[in-house]
Amino acid sequence: MSTRRHDLDALRVGAFMLLILYHLGMFYVPWGWHVKSSHIVPELQPLMEVVNPWRLTLLFVISGAATRFMADRLATGRMFKERSARLLVPLLFGMAVIVAPQSWAEVVEKNGYAGSFLDFWPRYLSFDQSFGIILPTYNHLWFVAYLWVYTAAALALRPWWDRLDAVIARIGGFPALLIVAAAVFALIEATAGRAWGETHIVFADGYGHLHYGLAFFIGLSMARLDAAWEGLERGRWISLALAAAVAAPGLYIGLSGLDERHAAARLADDLIHATYAWAVICALFGFARRHIRRGSKTLTMLTEAVFPFYIVHQTTIVMAGHVLKPYGLPVLAEAGLILAATAASCWLAYDLARRIPLLRLPMGLKPIPRARPERDAAKLVTPA
Repeated sequence: MSTRRHDLDALRVGAFMLLILYHLGMFYVPWGWHVKSSHIVPELQPLMEVVNPWRLTLLFVISGAATRFMADRLATGRMFKERSARLLVPLLFGMAVIVAPQSWAEVVEKNGYAGSFLDFWPRYLSFDQSFGIILPTYNHLWFVAYLWVYTAAALALRPWWDRLDAVIARIGGFPALLIVAAAVFALIEATAGRAWGETHIVFADGYGHLHYGLAFFIGLSMARLDAAWEGLERGRWISLALAAAVAAPGLYIGLSGLDERHAAARLADDLIHATYAWAVICALFGFARRHIRRGSKTLTMLTEAVFPFYIVHQTTIVMAGHVLKPYGLPVLAEAGLILAATAASCWLAYDLARRIPLLRLPMGLKPIPRARPERDAAKLVTPA
């Protein structure tokens, strides 16, 4: 078994793939979104509710752990420079180029804007706020902005990482980690979540930063604690059983609207929501650690590819949905075409980024390392 955490790689890939399907679902569920299909499918809502509580929290825990692993080989200053380039360049490029068509489709459908995208784009880039939405924007790329903030904060706190580790170690292994973390997440939901809600605005999202920041720092702190991972592996079936046990009452409260009418139901909903989400995450970590011990060429490729996939996928879903909507296709045909277009655009974006050096960093890939002169010289004198 190599020292690389292939189980976390696989979970990260799976979470991003699930995110693509989730955003396709957003085109059809009754909830508001940038654009909507003429086919609204309420039956999708329970399925979306099942994955919504834990999908992003899982990614932030994994990102925190990955940050810790990177720090083992990089000094603070170099790591801040590298992570800033790998996160901020794709974020700015995505806002300026990739996300812009989403905003155009949104103002066309919601505001009746009649101009072409080429007419709209200069206004988008000039911070024109006359359309009633914030422009320019990052839309789905908010995750990247938040991740940079937490990475910068973590590096600033690097001298105190040992103390953070000690907190997680003092909590102990399973089931204490499951119980304590779920309780803290529930407290955040019952207080900041109810008071402020989630905005995805990086400078005005107190609840989001408490929730996702906690998830990031949990991952950072337990990354090197073998006892924590071993406990999650041993308790994987307990975590899964707990998640299954609370899922049904949680869905009932959410779908029935009880939490909107009764304070006790709101408190129960927050506790169930947090417990369910963290139990699922603990179960996923446990099962992945148990069964994914080795990598593969496919996993290595997908681990690299998911960031370009993530950058382009929502724009394709929004634009394909916007283009197909007037044709009145059956819902399965429409959704199938959107999914096919999304898959094709993801692979095309990744392939272009791999082949064109100038696109690597903006599309989330590592730049090709510059060859060192001494290495080149060594190659010239090395016999075949």
